[in-house]
Amino acid sequence: MISESNCQLPTKDTLHRLWKYWILTLALVLLGTLSPQTEIMHKVFPIDTILHLVLYTVLAFIPMILFRCRKTSFLISLSMTPLGYLLESLHMTVTGENFNALNALASNIGVITGIATGFIVRLKSHYKRDRKVTQTENLPS
Repeated sequence: MISESNCQLPTKDTLHRLWKYWILTLALVLLGTLSPQTEIMHKVFPIDTILHLVLYTVLAFIPMILFRCRKTSFLISLSMTPLGYLLESLHMTVTGENFNALNALASNIGVITGIATGFIVRLKSHYKRDRKVTQTENLPS
């Protein structure tokens, strides 16, 4: 497991909660991979594509805010892209359906969205920390 010293969140409770959300999201993606969808669901409303977008956004976002090292967080978030293709291929093999390029594209857009959102949150927390340090240094002794 990854050590807690590499995580940037202050409390253990928050750390464990985020890990649970990430594992739950990964389980939902795996469950969706192994379940067959009907053609009517794809033609009437592309809920599967929207779910790919949202779930992969969460899978990429949580490592971006969880780890202190930028390189580690970025590489773990970026590793969700080949996972999307792998699971889409697994879905094709298990259910016998065709490869859905729209779902694979939605997975990649979700990963990019999660990385971008996590990057913005990291920057925001970084500058809040700098502002607190500056205010502490300016206080009279």
